[in-house]
Amino acid sequence: MEKKMQNKSVLVVGGSGGIGASVSRMFASKFSRVCVHGGHDSPKFDAFVDELRSLNVRNRPKDIPENFCHVGKIVYNFLENEFSELEKSELAKIAESVDILCICHGPFVQKRIDEMSLDDWRTVSLYDFALPGFFVSKALPNMVKNSFGRIILFGGTGTSCRSEFKTNAPYAAAKTAVGTLVESTAAFYAKFGVTCNAVLPGFVRTEYNGDSPVPFGMEVDAGKIADCVEFLVGNKELNGVLLRVDKGWSPNF
Repeated sequence: MEKKMQNKSVLVVGGSGGIGASVSRMFASKFSRVCVHGGHDSPKFDAFVDELRSLNVRNRPKDIPENFCHVGKIVYNFLENEFSELEKSELAKIAESVDILCICHGPFVQKRIDEMSLDDWRTVSLYDFALPGFFVSKALPNMVKNSFGRIILFGGTGTSCRSEFKTNAPYAAAKTAVGTLVESTAAFYAKFGVTCNAVLPGFVRTEYNGDSPVPFGMEVDAGKIADCVEFLVGNKELNGVLLRVDKGWSPNF
């Protein structure tokens, strides 16, 4: 990571658990100013932020003052608030001023098309596609103004191009659309110093999927996902990348 990158500000949406927690740890250990979003205020979230602050101080470069370093938290539950309320939220205001935006939040919906209710369609449409799109829209003006920006989104397994899915087609469709968002943002905003990339994880064991079965040897460590995020953020030459991190596993087989 270039030294001049270390003083950039970072927002991790969905950074308090799962893959997002590993990504937050990476950012806290590499960057001076990090804000982590979580859906619920709790002692567990507070303890996690304390852990991140310790990482942040321990890894602070000597030429960056301690009072410049900061790891903050923000709580906002998307499902408990109307989507339209997000526009006026503090979380949206923070997104308007950051240098690096990483959207880890995105609920997984594993249902066949004929099993989907209206609420299910609303969930995948709003929270797996419209939500990352909204935050990208919020972050871009300031990034363009500063001639610098790094955006990282998350796709789904096997969603680097159009495909067929038996058990989670609506979710995969939303995540495939994220790929179009990534490539379009990269193509137009590259001239302003902005990069937009996505990580497409395979099966990553987290507290959210418990003992779900996975083919032998195909499980991906969450820390490796965070390493890939760091790699994409640190390389301005990488733009519009849909990076598969899945050991070649496909949910279609």
